[in-house]
Amino acid sequence: MRIRTKLMIAVALNILIFVGVIFFVVRPYFIEQSMERDRLAVDSQIASVTETLVNRKSSLERTLVDWAEWNDAYAFIQGKNETFIDSNISEASLDNLNVNAMLFLNRDGDVHYATFQKQSLSLTEPEQQAFLADIASRVRADANTRSTIYESEYGPVFYATHPILQSDRSGPAEGTLVMLEFVSSHFVADLSAQTKLPLAVGLTEATDTTITSRDGLTHVVIPLDTVYDKTDYGITFVVEPTHYQNTVTMLRLGILALLVLGVGLFLSLLWTIHHVIIRRLMGIGDELKQITIERDSRLRISLNEQSQDEIEQMAVSMNEVLAALEDTRAEVLDKAYRDALTQLPNRLAIEDYFSSVRGGDDQIGVIGLDLDDFRRINDQFGHRTGDAVLIYIASRLNFYKEDGFVARIGADEFMFLHPNWTLDELRPVARRLTKDLADWSEMNGVTGLTTTIGLDVFALRHPHHTYEVMMGRLDVVLHEAKLSGKKRILAFQEIEDGSHYLQTLEMERDLRRALENDEFELYYQPIVSPHPFAVRGVEALIRWNHPVKGQVSPGLFIPIAEQLGLISDLGCWVLRQAVSEMKEHSMRHHLFLSVNVSKRQIADGSFLAELEDVLAETLFDPHLLHVEITESEVGGNLYELQQFIQSLKTLGVKISLDDFGVGTSSLSFLQSLQLDLIKIDQNFVKGIPENTFDRALLEGLYQTFHTLGLDIVTEGVERPEQLAFVLEHSSSLIQGYHYSKPVPLAQLEHYLKKTVTLYDW
Repeated sequence: MRIRTKLMIAVALNILIFVGVIFFVVRPYFIEQSMERDRLAVDSQIASVTETLVNRKSSLERTLVDWAEWNDAYAFIQGKNETFIDSNISEASLDNLNVNAMLFLNRDGDVHYATFQKQSLSLTEPEQQAFLADIASRVRADANTRSTIYESEYGPVFYATHPILQSDRSGPAEGTLVMLEFVSSHFVADLSAQTKLPLAVGLTEATDTTITSRDGLTHVVIPLDTVYDKTDYGITFVVEPTHYQNTVTMLRLGILALLVLGVGLFLSLLWTIHHVIIRRLMGIGDELKQITIERDSRLRISLNEQSQDEIEQMAVSMNEVLAALEDTRAEVLDKAYRDALTQLPNRLAIEDYFSSVRGGDDQIGVIGLDLDDFRRINDQFGHRTGDAVLIYIASRLNFYKEDGFVARIGADEFMFLHPNWTLDELRPVARRLTKDLADWSEMNGVTGLTTTIGLDVFALRHPHHTYEVMMGRLDVVLHEAKLSGKKRILAFQEIEDGSHYLQTLEMERDLRRALENDEFELYYQPIVSPHPFAVRGVEALIRWNHPVKGQVSPGLFIPIAEQLGLISDLGCWVLRQAVSEMKEHSMRHHLFLSVNVSKRQIADGSFLAELEDVLAETLFDPHLLHVEITESEVGGNLYELQQFIQSLKTLGVKISLDDFGVGTSSLSFLQSLQLDLIKIDQNFVKGIPENTFDRALLEGLYQTFHTLGLDIVTEGVERPEQLAFVLEHSSSLIQGYHYSKPVPLAQLEHYLKKTVTLYDW
């Protein structure tokens, strides 16, 4: 992910976190505070309404007390003050008292006198009498109720009562004074004006003040029985949660403003980051990429002299790192292309030099110098003396090189190259080098110090003459010089075409090509049981059909394959090919298949791994497979061989010991190896029956192997008298030209058709 994208994500996340904190923390806090303020406002309004009602009730009750506890009223209810009404009660007095009607009840609760405020309610005389009778009956019925609001035919009515007493409150009470007020729109408007709230009066079942939120408004119901003695009415009003609404509106606008501000800040930060940081970093990245593509550590990142910020400091540091890398590269190249001891160029430097001169010159003179038995010099005279020899040779090569090139190409090998030199120019230098080394060794008492020198004039214009070819020719000439006695000077042009080393190189090349081109073929030699006659098994033997040389003897290419490390590849090919070709024949004729394994195959584990794969892929019966170990290869690590045999036994494969009698091992090793079959070498058979010693030795071997319970195959049986001797002294199986030489698969199939396998191996 690019840094620009990361920064964009980081800035966006920070803005979102900021807005989220406001939305999920600050916003709920302010909303809760506004709701609390609205709740407090509602509580205050409830208290105001309640207080207004209490005050109105108290005012009426005080007026009621003033009138009820008055001697004139007391005398009036007794019928002693006839002028009381005319003197004290009128339409104006009721209006002043803020009541709609006044009733004087006698002791029996009957109406003694009643008056109405005419403008408050228009009632006929009968209606007034019925209304007054209703109030009187309510007062009589509930003498303990001092004030209440009840539902009449003309709407809710508020009335208060007080016993009529003398001014000193002495009695007894002569009656009851009732003052009432219609809870009309005027009454409600008056209360609303005092509380500044839109009040309404109505019936309610609530016993306590209730507050409910509905449709975004707060609905309040105050039961009037909390103020008056007994009533089913209540005061209701609706309050708008102004604080909450204002806060929500403010927060919405604020969050919207924050979002707009956040987007603007985001874009502004992106622009700033891009122009101040990203663009500069991208420029540095592009320059570094260009330096990487060109692979030129001499290039540097461009600097802005007017800027001294951290990015500029980073660019300066990168340039310092590039400079250090350039210095390190130069040091590494110098070490990589130069020998530490002699300070001469090494083999890598020669390749560079060869490339530089190949395009401009026709040929190059080559001298290869190889010290003879240099390890003996180190062992006899010490490594310091050995180093001194190498340093001296390096100095002499530098002395003679002129416009040429010299290098140390190995532990005790040096090389001298000079463009366009001939053999006539190379030989004097080679002879002087030999003389200089002899003089130095005599002077320093280093006896036996000699050198072998190879010369070559290498044509540079030839299309196939590469650096590898030049070095290969130098190896050939030095090898041939060593084989011919060391301590001599030999030119590549003097080597005969039939030299052993060239043949070995050619054989290696041909062997590798033969494996790639499938030039090998398997021959099979039958292993026979004479009485009754039956083919018991076959041994797979490799043959090479060279496209030019024809049949190449295994005795020639097998040792070279061993020497070159190709024997494992050959062995794996033989195993896989033999099992594939003989699977059907082995099952049909119940033949065992015998294949050879080399010591190298045992050591590197290649044979065992290939065997497991082949058996798994082909489903070949492992009991019909014999693995032949040559007796000459038994010596060495006996434990390793035992482990190998145990692995074969685990797979069900049988073990044969081939060419018994030609190796240096004694019979004692037979005790430690789990062998199934011994193949006696043909050298024991050649001299019988004429040679008495061979006869006695072979008889003893037969007797020993039969005693040990080992099966025997006698190899090399060619003549009838040899077969007769073997049959006379053993029940050995026979492998030899008397029955059949090794033949290709097609001839083996023809041979098997003539025989029928009757013996179950």
